[in-house]
Amino acid sequence: MLKDPIVLLIPVFSAVVGWATNVIAVKMMFAPLEFIGVRPFLGWQGIIPANAKSLARKSTEIITEKLINLRDLFENFDPAQFAGENLNHALDELTDEIIGEIGGTHAAPGTWETMPEPVKQQVRGMLRAEIQQVATDILEEFGDNIEDILDLKRAVLEAVDRDRKIIGDMFEQTGAEEFSFIKRSGAYFGLMFGLFQLGAWIAYPRWWILPFFGFFVGYATNWLALKLIFEPAEPVKVGPFTFHGLFHKRQHEVAESFAKLVSTDVLNAENLVLVMTTGEAGDRLYGIVEKHIGAMLDKYSKNPMTAAMVPADKWPEIRAEIFGRLRQDMPKPGGFLHVFTARAIDVYGELFDRMTALDSRSFEGILRPAFQKDEWKLIIAGAALGFGAGVLQVLYVFGDMLTA
Repeated sequence: MLKDPIVLLIPVFSAVVGWATNVIAVKMMFAPLEFIGVRPFLGWQGIIPANAKSLARKSTEIITEKLINLRDLFENFDPAQFAGENLNHALDELTDEIIGEIGGTHAAPGTWETMPEPVKQQVRGMLRAEIQQVATDILEEFGDNIEDILDLKRAVLEAVDRDRKIIGDMFEQTGAEEFSFIKRSGAYFGLMFGLFQLGAWIAYPRWWILPFFGFFVGYATNWLALKLIFEPAEPVKVGPFTFHGLFHKRQHEVAESFAKLVSTDVLNAENLVLVMTTGEAGDRLYGIVEKHIGAMLDKYSKNPMTAAMVPADKWPEIRAEIFGRLRQDMPKPGGFLHVFTARAIDVYGELFDRMTALDSRSFEGILRPAFQKDEWKLIIAGAALGFGAGVLQVLYVFGDMLTA
């Protein structure tokens, strides 16, 4: 049988089969986004898109229960310092809006316009200082009630619901090295198994040898790759060698990647503000804002200077217009809420610090769910593809070497 050198290609074919089945297995995890075929069995949808909601819920549990604690995040929050360092532009705009409503729109004709400029600037300075104090009070109450006005679980689930690709990106980018290993290892393991396949074929060249080994290679390469990613969770030293699950070995790097992706695409300022300003959370948030702004307006309505400028029956209209503008302007990029969520809620730093401190099993839970539920499908798919490759080898390459 060795007289025909083509038989030496068996380990090469085995390596190609191992590599190809693992590459296809990785592709099957993420694509297609929608089911293609005839439901329920004749077709395929990527494992992660098909389980996007359940994976999102698991990821949300990890994020909200082990990685981000809003109460801890705001334990040392200094609202006065934050307002002074971050909200100057937003508070200047609010000051101008209130002056415009009170002095420009609703004051008796000519009263504000005819004031000397130094007096206007003095009034504006006093109002600006008071608005900053009101903003500080609002921020303090935000910090005290942050869990009531910001539902992180809702933020994650709604972000995933708006864009199902997010959850796939989360797993794909976080586990990029592991998925690359799966692809590469198929070739390594396939070549190794191919040497046994070569020996078996030389000793006993029957038609079922190549399909059998193809099935075994497709099955074993996927199974081994998945095992080596997560096991052992802790380093195990055997002689001069140290064995450690690839994912666990990269904990610091994975933490950085995961924190960056979640803070940029999921728990970003836009998504957090959307959750904070809608539903029951929005009612609570705007209730806090309107309570403090309303108290300030009540104070000014009783001030002798403003009382002389603005008729008493105009104040309800002033309040309504200012509250309406606040609801419209506060969530805008650069506005009060956007700045608050972008700078006061350090999603990236909190995720990174806590992820690097997780124990091995908790850390494994970040990526493991993407494999765990349906990993058997990937293994079986690899085995089926390997079996098919073995059949093709018998039919088109090694068929004339068969013995009766």
